[in-house]
Amino acid sequence: MAFGKKKQKNNNKNLNKDKINDVNMQSPKETIGFADSKSSVKKKTIAGKKSLRNSVFAGLLVVGALLVLAFVVHHLYDYIAAKPEFSFITTGTVQHTIGAKALIVRDEVLVGSDSQGDLVTRSTEGSRVATGQTLAMVVPENMASVALDLRNTQSQISDIQQELIASGLGAEAKIIFDDVDEQIEPIIDRIRLDAMSGNISDMSSYESSISVLTDTRETLLSELEFNDERINVLRNDETVYENQLASSSSMVYAPNPGIVSFKIDGLESVLTFDTLINGSSDVISDYIDTSTGIITSDLYIDEDESAARISQNEMQYIAVILDDKTVSLNDFAVDSVHTINVDSEGVCIEHCVVERSEACDEGILIIFSTTRQVESLIDLRTVDIEIVITESTGLCASTISLVNPDYERGIATIYVNRNGFCEEMSVIIVDYDREFAIIEPMGDSSEPNRQTVIITNPSSVSPGEKVEN
Repeated sequence: MAFGKKKQKNNNKNLNKDKINDVNMQSPKETIGFADSKSSVKKKTIAGKKSLRNSVFAGLLVVGALLVLAFVVHHLYDYIAAKPEFSFITTGTVQHTIGAKALIVRDEVLVGSDSQGDLVTRSTEGSRVATGQTLAMVVPENMASVALDLRNTQSQISDIQQELIASGLGAEAKIIFDDVDEQIEPIIDRIRLDAMSGNISDMSSYESSISVLTDTRETLLSELEFNDERINVLRNDETVYENQLASSSSMVYAPNPGIVSFKIDGLESVLTFDTLINGSSDVISDYIDTSTGIITSDLYIDEDESAARISQNEMQYIAVILDDKTVSLNDFAVDSVHTINVDSEGVCIEHCVVERSEACDEGILIIFSTTRQVESLIDLRTVDIEIVITESTGLCASTISLVNPDYERGIATIYVNRNGFCEEMSVIIVDYDREFAIIEPMGDSSEPNRQTVIITNPSSVSPGEKVEN
């Protein structure tokens, strides 16, 4: 039995040796492949962990970036978001108007000249003159060089005056310059329009009109004292030239008092008050359509030609043709009073009385008379006007300030600033146009009033929200 166990033990040893020998007998390639397999598994494990770590880190970065972006967007929106804007409710007027081209007629006297030559004005355009006052002098051709020297001297004086004004001196002179510039601007506009259309036939007249205005400016400026030695010297030269011209020129005097103008269109003796009151509507309509807008002047006149015109009184007539589909004769009954706006001149003419109102082929012929703003329109024959049909005055707010306006029912809501908070308030719409509305309190309420602070951009806030004072 002992022998048997020993033999079995030896057999086990032999088996182990065989296994070792089997391993030792494996080829080198098989051994290397086994090692590579283990290394590959290890690398994949490490790469997987690294990829997971990178993914987590990238996710955190994305979340952080989104948080930062949300923070920036929130504050940027808060910065650029419309803030409530405030304004006191004021008293204003809403007007409903109708536009038309108007013909202007004045009671005028033409002043002729008994000689020919260049016209040098001695009175201010549009000013009131007395009987016998010197209006201008007509310079003969042999004195044209002296007239040119006079204008050159006046131009030098003007340049120095503008230099002094630019340096802060001569406030009164600046007012004169600005006023004349406003009168020259419409002429420049006409020059541009004619140039674009290829019409150069009136350029000399435009030039003459501008020269008349600059002469008027020099006359007004000559009455001012700049205390500048250069101007004093040039003033002496100017006086010398004027004396030379006066001794050789024909003088033009005012035959009667009134408003003088050196701009003439030849219709002064044709268009009269009687023409507008009793003339044919067709004839008046033709004058409205064909007459020039700005009356120009010519600085060279022939013998017996008109040198100036004088408006004898303060009355002027305004003729228009209105669309009978927009207005009716009842809107312009004879003796009714209306207001006319001349936007191009910045003029509002109140108390215009209807003298004639009748239907015609083109619509409705209306003739107004007025004593207002005669001087302001002295150089115009036709002009675009706006006639006020109706108007309402009261508490005024911009239409964009109204919330959910119901114009048919005449009600709306406004937002007001009440102790730093937005509060809505119902109002009645009395009247309105494209820009403004006349409003009044609803029922027995005493608000809104002129102390009410209205929010002018209601879309920027809601009722109950806090607003900045």
